Amino acid sequence: MGATEKALVLKTGRFRESDVWVRLLTPSRGIFNAFAFGGSHSRRRFVGCLDPLSHVLFTIGSGRRGEYTVLEEGSLLNNFPGVRKDPLKTGIAANCVKFIEAVDAGPSDAVHAYGLLLETWEMLETGGAPDFVPWLFRAQYAFAMGYTPDFLSCGACGKPVGTEKGYQFGVETGQVACPTCLSAGKPLEGLARQVSAGALRALDWIQRSRPADWASVEMDVGIRRQCSQLVELFVAYHLGLSWDNGMYKKV
Repeated sequence: MGATEKALVLKTGRFRESDVWVRLLTPSRGIFNAFAFGGSHSRRRFVGCLDPLSHVLFTIGSGRRGEYTVLEEGSLLNNFPGVRKDPLKTGIAANCVKFIEAVDAGPSDAVHAYGLLLETWEMLETGGAPDFVPWLFRAQYAFAMGYTPDFLSCGACGKPVGTEKGYQFGVETGQVACPTCLSAGKPLEGLARQVSAGALRALDWIQRSRPADWASVEMDVGIRRQCSQLVELFVAYHLGLSWDNGMYKKV
């Protein structure tokens, strides 16, 4: 008898007549593939468990020689019917899954990746679906993986961010430079972008937020544009990924 573990079903496919391969994300293993032999014909072991966008309690074992992982049975916890019925929500959920697959979350990142994706699916199921959720998701993942900028104080002098103009954010260092330090000839090293004080506060909120907070958030168009551009640059530099033509590419 195998061990039981909760998993998010990311992708499935058929092979042979009745067998199914399943791509899963669990809080202990990260992303991995497993086989559900006889899964497409089973009426008891995998009822509703082998569809993408499902939260399932699986019993997980291995082949006779231990060379592959086997799903022995599953119990459906949630198949997110509200997300499945709404094309916008389905698209947002799929975008987040593609990102998690692209970063290839392993055991060391598994707890955060699993929790963030599950909370995002739950938020989409019970709340709204702002179209900026995918880049909030990417930002939250990157910020939690050790790349944790301080958006509210200058990295050089420590002065708190005020209301004046002229701030810059260093994508490589994850530091803010205040107007005083910049005018004193202390430029940020590497890739840096101009950013408003409002955008810095919004980025700080994003870093501290959880997916449940995203459903009702409203963001000024200009602030949103600045934040999304900085997030995409930050993710590209630190995680090596960019969104292009419907897929994530290594950069």
